[in-house]
Amino acid sequence: MATIEERIKSSKQKLGEKIPCSIEVLTPVHIGSGVKFAEGIDFIKTNNSVHIVSQAELMKHLENDPDEMERFIQGNYKLTALNRIPDGKKYNISIGKTSEINEFEKNGNGKPYVPASSLKGSIRTILLKKRFDALSPSEQNNLLQRVTSNKKEWASEPIIKELLGDNSNKNLMRVLEIFDAEFEELELEKILIMSLTNTDGTSYGWKQLWSKQNTANPNQASQIIAETLPIGIKGYSSISLDNFLYNDPTAKSTLQFNENTLQDIQYLKTEINNYSIQKLEKEKQFFEKLTSPKKLNLVIKEIDNLINKIESLSKDEFILRISWGSGWKGMTGDYLNDSWLNNFRRKYQLGKRDFPIFPKTRRIVFEDIEPKYLTGWIKIKLYDTKPEVKVSDKSSENEVDPMESLKQNFKVTELKKKK
Repeated sequence: MATIEERIKSSKQKLGEKIPCSIEVLTPVHIGSGVKFAEGIDFIKTNNSVHIVSQAELMKHLENDPDEMERFIQGNYKLTALNRIPDGKKYNISIGKTSEINEFEKNGNGKPYVPASSLKGSIRTILLKKRFDALSPSEQNNLLQRVTSNKKEWASEPIIKELLGDNSNKNLMRVLEIFDAEFEELELEKILIMSLTNTDGTSYGWKQLWSKQNTANPNQASQIIAETLPIGIKGYSSISLDNFLYNDPTAKSTLQFNENTLQDIQYLKTEINNYSIQKLEKEKQFFEKLTSPKKLNLVIKEIDNLINKIESLSKDEFILRISWGSGWKGMTGDYLNDSWLNNFRRKYQLGKRDFPIFPKTRRIVFEDIEPKYLTGWIKIKLYDTKPEVKVSDKSSENEVDPMESLKQNFKVTELKKKK
């Protein structure tokens, strides 16, 4: 008779083991909440710092001051008008004339987090390209001809249904389960939009959003200030493949999943790394062509660092790009040839009509005054769990008597015992 441990192991093998994993930030990651912090309302700034005050802290502060609460309700409100500004979060960064900050997504505990949907969406893009590339040229053309929607948001639906499943029950991504990853810290980063200025892809400028022009001087360009996960920080999640849905004979015949698409986690890891290194090589080529005003050498160096990391990964690690900054091609899988890309560009008015290179812009994170990072690259390490926080034992001689502590902070007069 099988032991309890053996039964548990058998069940895990049948249903799919939930694998703990860490998520390490390799380049600054921004996942927007859709909210923009406003100067004077959500933050104040000096020449070299920014002080953000959360709405929760602000409300708690205003509850204790009816006059300031009334001014807030009437709309005549500025953070600088407070008698005491709540602690909030201070960053040592100069944001110049910028009056908005892009907020990072936060969970119910107020912690920044990477939603499972962001991770799953990035992986779905890779699987979509893998399955599309496996089709013959005629099959690819027939499939792309079925894209008839006039709304670009729905353009990929026929392709997704054909390659991943024609409804939510039969969608291949149902097999993959990923959980949110919570993080502890955020930074503020300055991001500029680099834009090509000639059709050869050799010169560029920095976007001035207010004038729709480009400038060679980044100090004169529009800057986006965003809360980001800083390089090196780790969060923890888990990932699993539902082996029951994937291998059970009845489920398999009903769902009709392709056996060669999602064999196991190791197969998935290999496909992700292959895709990521192809994307990075293309990005490197894009930046190496730039000669004027000067090559973005630090950006190229950081791309090389990412490529080197992929080539030296352990068997349980993979690197991918998520969320903001990955661009239209990154979100769709970059599986269109030039002819079809041009067709869809005309149909959905993507990019400048007379500009042959698409996309022609990149979001670049600056370090001080130098352009340095692409956004959104992370490393996932399987079977990596969050370290337990060790609480050190305090000896009795180090413990403080609560009454003695009160005496030190307040004037406490002991009552004399009656004789």
